[in-house]
Amino acid sequence: MAIKGLFEDKSPAIIAALHLPPSPAFNQPTSQSMDKVIEFAIRNVEKAVRAGVPAVYVQDLGDLPWSPTIQPHTTAYLSVVGAAVRREFPELPLGVCMMSHGAKEPLAVAQAISAQFVRIKVFTGVMVKSEGIIEGCAYEAITYRTQIGAEDIAILADVYDRTGKPLGELPLVEAARFNAVHSKADGLILTGFSFEESLKMLGIVKEANLDVPLLLGGGAKQGNIKEALTVSDGAIVSSSFKPVGGWTKEAMLAEWDYDRMAQFMEAVKG
Repeated sequence: MAIKGLFEDKSPAIIAALHLPPSPAFNQPTSQSMDKVIEFAIRNVEKAVRAGVPAVYVQDLGDLPWSPTIQPHTTAYLSVVGAAVRREFPELPLGVCMMSHGAKEPLAVAQAISAQFVRIKVFTGVMVKSEGIIEGCAYEAITYRTQIGAEDIAILADVYDRTGKPLGELPLVEAARFNAVHSKADGLILTGFSFEESLKMLGIVKEANLDVPLLLGGGAKQGNIKEALTVSDGAIVSSSFKPVGGWTKEAMLAEWDYDRMAQFMEAVKG
């Protein structure tokens, strides 16, 4: 499935993952009001658009700990923020990614905010993650997408998301095939525990010719993105756009830096 503005030609599909601050419902010291969160989102997406980043998705990264299932307040949170982003940027390819596991909620939010894609991190198989044992939801996602008439929303599925460990691990190509062929994912995301491992994974799956776009799920930087694009159709990026790296509280709340984004996109084009 072609996503408007992505995968339509040979231009690299760079997707900026917008990590939102903790929502008011989590009542954390760093939680912000909805008005502040919306301002944060609009301010950062404007930087992405100005720097030439082709697409953005919204993600509730700041709501810790992650629940095994998606909570009602998370669905409401991303719907409100996503709708605000859509109003400000009506032509932007927009997506939804939820940190907790679920098939219906990301698609429902995406349809409500006129988004073009969702990212689902455990689409097939079984993973052990910090929130417990998570089972694939491909059947539920595909049937629900049809039920609500949202076949135009693409599903980007992770193959062995690096935030968990698979149970009954299959050979990589077979796991990718289960996602793309048997379960009808529209694109695959691969991420290893290092950039070198990610390149190897992407190269192996690329050779299988599964006829879906392949994305690097993490680790892309200005200095390595051209190498990543030799074995992928694009990359999902956030940390490289921030002045603070890592998984610290400061890093997760940091805003994108326009100059870093612009330099990254120049490297993509170069």
